[in-house]
Amino acid sequence: MIKLKIELVPSTLWGMNLRSLLTRGEWDKLRRWSYGKADNRCEICNASGLEQNRRHAVECHERWEYDDINRIQKLVGVISLCPRCHQVKHFGRALSVGAGRYAIQHLRDINDWSVEKAQQYVEVEFRLHTLRSVGPAWRLDLRWLAGGESPLSVETAGRASGKAVSAGVSIVFDDEEE
Repeated sequence: MIKLKIELVPSTLWGMNLRSLLTRGEWDKLRRWSYGKADNRCEICNASGLEQNRRHAVECHERWEYDDINRIQKLVGVISLCPRCHQVKHFGRALSVGAGRYAIQHLRDINDWSVEKAQQYVEVEFRLHTLRSVGPAWRLDLRWLAGGESPLSVETAGRASGKAVSAGVSIVFDDEEE
């Protein structure tokens, strides 16, 4: 079982994250809710960023599922991660800022992988990213925001969806495109 995974967002959806779609206050409410649920510990490795000499104990990360057939990126929740696990999730960014070596080491440590196993995994994930980044546009499913688990309101979900539509992204509502 893989404990820590890389999550490469299709390049056509870069910037369509909750932090950019929500107001500062809404994002703060959501991330603090996530931190509280996790008792300010990483939900993958149970570490605190403070123990890693970082500014924050944990950081909020969106959990997405991908329907590659219908090209839908579906928000399924948020998770609190230590900065090292969060860096692995955003492996492409880690590479772009010169932190790839640290991210790959943390990926190996958490999953108890050899160098070869980690390299194979990274190659597969980048191939998948390439496939997802070409072809028809992806649609965004933000219904989790309006669901029972999220601490945000239905109105907040509607505003976030509207902001995505304004940016040119199609939204899924009740299995239909807006």
